[in-house]
Amino acid sequence: MSRDAKSALIEALGEVVVRWQDATQRHDEAAGEIFGLNPAERLCLSFLWDGPKAASAIARHTRLTPAAVTALIDRLEKRGFVRRLADPNDRRKVLVEAGEEARRVTEEAYLPLGEAGAALLAKYSEAELRIVNAVLTESLALQEEMTRQLLARHGKGER
Repeated sequence: MSRDAKSALIEALGEVVVRWQDATQRHDEAAGEIFGLNPAERLCLSFLWDGPKAASAIARHTRLTPAAVTALIDRLEKRGFVRRLADPNDRRKVLVEAGEEARRVTEEAYLPLGEAGAALLAKYSEAELRIVNAVLTESLALQEEMTRQLLARHGKGER
């Protein structure tokens, strides 16, 4: 592949990524509109997908103050999206886990997307999927680092 062809392909991939990010945001906004969830609430629920978390971890992930996270958890709990439970390692601490309404959002808005995505990926070879996985994993790390740097440059580091 010539240098010009490779440069053009890299540019085209960059444009596709931007469109993919936009499409993901539109999908998340549609789910939020349908289920009455604001961006911080959606981010919190996404963070809880793999299991219960402490409120302090939710605060770091959402970049909200502890007081704002408490209010967020209260709102979500009242509507059945999360529930509080005792930390099995320290009964004085509380964890937050996804509730039934969060499962409903996942089943209605995200499970069909995940299944369609899995079907799309199934047509690729294992070697091709390893490359895609490597690119996406490295891209995620890059995106997180660039976000950290942007916030740091503007005095908006982690809370």
